Amino acid sequence: MANLPQDIIADILSRLEVKQLLCYRCVSKTWRKLIDGPDFIKLHLTNSISSSSNQLLILKHSKNLYRVSSDSLNLASVLDHPLMCYNHSVKLLGSCNGLLCISNIVDDIAFWNPCTRRHRVLPYLSLEHKKFSGASVYSSSVYGFGYDLIHDDYKLVRITQFCGVQNEIFESEVKVFSLIRNYWTRIRDMPYVLRCPETDGVYACGALHWVVRRNVKFEECNIVVALDLAAEQYKEVLLPKFDGKNFVEVGVLGGCLSVVANYAKFRSDVWVMKEYGMEDSWINLFSVSQEQLLGPLRAIRPLGYCMGGSEVLLTEYTTTNPLRYDLKKNVVKDVRISRAPCRYNVETCLQSLVSINVNRGNNRRNQVAGDYAKNVKKRDDFLSVGFKLIL
Repeated sequence: MANLPQDIIADILSRLEVKQLLCYRCVSKTWRKLIDGPDFIKLHLTNSISSSSNQLLILKHSKNLYRVSSDSLNLASVLDHPLMCYNHSVKLLGSCNGLLCISNIVDDIAFWNPCTRRHRVLPYLSLEHKKFSGASVYSSSVYGFGYDLIHDDYKLVRITQFCGVQNEIFESEVKVFSLIRNYWTRIRDMPYVLRCPETDGVYACGALHWVVRRNVKFEECNIVVALDLAAEQYKEVLLPKFDGKNFVEVGVLGGCLSVVANYAKFRSDVWVMKEYGMEDSWINLFSVSQEQLLGPLRAIRPLGYCMGGSEVLLTEYTTTNPLRYDLKKNVVKDVRISRAPCRYNVETCLQSLVSINVNRGNNRRNQVAGDYAKNVKKRDDFLSVGFKLIL
């Protein structure tokens, strides 16, 4: 190995799991410097994303977290989190590039890499209270966690909405935490009502996505709004041409935005946007029908690719055990995870070396901005092609 060029060594090591890499840091000072370097961390992350490997499922049950490999799916192990408090309750607010965003019962929030066991607690954010004259008011908050491609920054968004039931009015408060700046800022309010007040945003291609309604009325409509984390602007995503009435859920598959059109007790169609922002790039990847399942068909959402990309891991909203869809054989398989709790929520998380320590130097940001220059131009074109800008 000592005679191999450094770039060859880096390429070999970048294909390994994080647990192995953490051990190999002890081989020599040269290897430690290599593995801890930002270029290697980015290379390892890129390989994991492109190969759909090194992916974990994080299972949340009450106060406990568990981890399990998305390829083997054979054994769940307890995962200790850093926000332990008097009753240990924990929430999963999102996952991005190997970082989890978690919170506890006293509203502490942290960015946490469960593989390296490093975390950072965010500054406390209080909640404002609204009053509408002569109206009953209820409030709800959702979060979204993602990566700002332009500024090389991880951001957490909190959307709090206050709705008056009688007079059908609503107000919202949107705040964004930046890991680079290390504080919360308020941005323009979202001009929509969240359809599911307990569903956090889905990150894909530099933006967070929610399914929304135009007003307080509980009418059926399929609107997906995206919040660009760099520009901090809202855009409506142009959806595929669905047939008939359905219930749309948003997700991500292989880094691409996806939507699921759930037709109650009949079938679920999984669509993927192969080129972000391009309406004509939507493809119907596969469908799950009632005949393929043993029990009743419920609303599903994709968790990610597994088995080297040959299968898609799915979960049903009202059940516990995930499903696997074989893309070649077009069959659905049940998944049984040993030592998993009876009921749980699930989040996918890459195994990565991504750090919560911030390099605030201009050189790193300029390098990242150059790397994503093409993405910037493509996203600007979305305003006229794949999105409607909300003024």
